[in-house]
Amino acid sequence: MKKVLKVVALSVGTVLLLIAIVTLSFLVRGGAFRTVSTTSPRQCEAIELSAGSAEDLQIDRMSGTALLSVLDRRGIVEGRAVKGTILSLPLGKQEPTPSPALGSQPEDFRPHGLSLFNSEEGTQTLVVINHALDGERIEIFERQPDQQLFDHIETLSTPLLHEPNDLVAIGPRQFYVANDSGATNGLERAGEMLFGIGLSPLIYFDGASFKIVADDLKSSGGINVSHDLSEIYVGETGGESFRIYSLTQDGSLNGLQRTVGLQSAVDNIDVDDSGDLWIANHTNTLALIKHFGDANSPAPTQVQMLRMTKEGEVELKTVYEDDGKEFSAGSVGARFGDELLIGSITERKLLRCRIDG
Repeated sequence: MKKVLKVVALSVGTVLLLIAIVTLSFLVRGGAFRTVSTTSPRQCEAIELSAGSAEDLQIDRMSGTALLSVLDRRGIVEGRAVKGTILSLPLGKQEPTPSPALGSQPEDFRPHGLSLFNSEEGTQTLVVINHALDGERIEIFERQPDQQLFDHIETLSTPLLHEPNDLVAIGPRQFYVANDSGATNGLERAGEMLFGIGLSPLIYFDGASFKIVADDLKSSGGINVSHDLSEIYVGETGGESFRIYSLTQDGSLNGLQRTVGLQSAVDNIDVDDSGDLWIANHTNTLALIKHFGDANSPAPTQVQMLRMTKEGEVELKTVYEDDGKEFSAGSVGARFGDELLIGSITERKLLRCRIDG
């Protein structure tokens, strides 16, 4: 009897220890013990967005405007049927006012990540993830040099789109899509969330068909490309890092160059005129999850600037950080001149900050 009790006690103790280890690991990875500092540029002001929040944005450097992926995402969390759109915001103005960027759009349009490609002839292609009610889609819009608005020209879909989060265009009909998850069942999803197992696929559309080019990303939340199209940057929200892949001249993946750790859950990545990366991070994903359920519970926002030197060194600077009371759930930061625009998953406003250097 004593032996049986010892075996039971040992088994129970082992299970409790494993639960404690898993719980502690989850809390550490979720940022429960991180201290949020307050860092801000010299001047920040809010730009109201009545239609919803701008989870992602893209700088159109040809026209000096920002294209905003706007949707009432709080409404989606609350189970309401909502539609979104793309808005245009002029940069460099004292009091900018958002205006429609689309001349036509799909009936069921709920935009997420977006990317802009400029052709040498002046035609602009805007590629947008659409979480339509009947399935995931990629919407393609086009604007000719003599047009003010983008027209919807094509809808693409594939079973390979599994919770797509962001995408980057490398041609008028070529783009990469980063998926937030690759789990096909509850056990795999638990492995992604609790242990950071990498199952998320990176998808490439070559202009004719979709294909998986990497399948081990740890919950990919952001993606972008260098100006010369030689490198692609893929964020790993669950891995608190981003990968740098090299690209061939035809745009296909050429190999992993390196992985850069950031110690925060990476969301959208922007590349400024000088090639520096602007990365929005979630320093406390547990607070972010709570924020989704309770709008009054803030979630921290962090935007960092990352510069890679010719010697291969990484210079990282936190430009904006807040506990969420000023600006919650920041998901994208993009620089244009001395302006830094910060968008959020849930806030019905943008934050525009003036920066030096």
